[in-house]
Amino acid sequence: MNHLPVDDILPELVQTLREHPWVVLQAPPGAGKSTRVPGALVDAGFAKEGQVWMLEPRRVAARTVAARVSSERGGRLGGEVGYAVRFDRKASASTRLLVVTEGLLVRKLQQDPFLEGIACVILDEFHERSIEVDLCIAMLKEVSQVREDLRVVVMSATLQAQELSAYLDAPVVQSQGRMFPVEAHFLEQPDDDIVGSAIGQTVRALNEDPGDVLV
Repeated sequence: MNHLPVDDILPELVQTLREHPWVVLQAPPGAGKSTRVPGALVDAGFAKEGQVWMLEPRRVAARTVAARVSSERGGRLGGEVGYAVRFDRKASASTRLLVVTEGLLVRKLQQDPFLEGIACVILDEFHERSIEVDLCIAMLKEVSQVREDLRVVVMSATLQAQELSAYLDAPVVQSQGRMFPVEAHFLEQPDDDIVGSAIGQTVRALNEDPGDVLV
């Protein structure tokens, strides 16, 4: 697997989670938190006494992340890594990491207030706030009062980490991102055909300097 920025802080995250029931992870986009953190927690033994559940805010994201993590770990989707969204589930008795959407986690909390069989919950993309996610936070805080073994990781690319840390009484672990040089170029006198001009400039840019182009 290619090295990602979040890989550098995984040992710190695991150790912090062993010592604290809640941890806030702040990592910029592209750091690799969604694909590397859940597998690291499984490898660290947090799934020995139950599954690791990771919440993704959208069904497409849940399926995609589960497929990516499964691929990186060399397994088949529905084996060690699975997903569950509304009207669609791909998991088995051997699944240790289950990627779910907000609605399913809320339903699980309502049907099983003590989250039997779940050892760790990861709330990904927390900056995409919603009523369901806020409800999950409140309910998980109540569960934590009676289940000292439950571990919760709140992950976000852009959040007010210190304020959230104070509310949850949780330490903050930060991961750095990767910076790439970007040059901005503007058309001084674009033609009436804006789309055609953009296409022409894109082709010219790719021919002059190989790399990536955002139009």
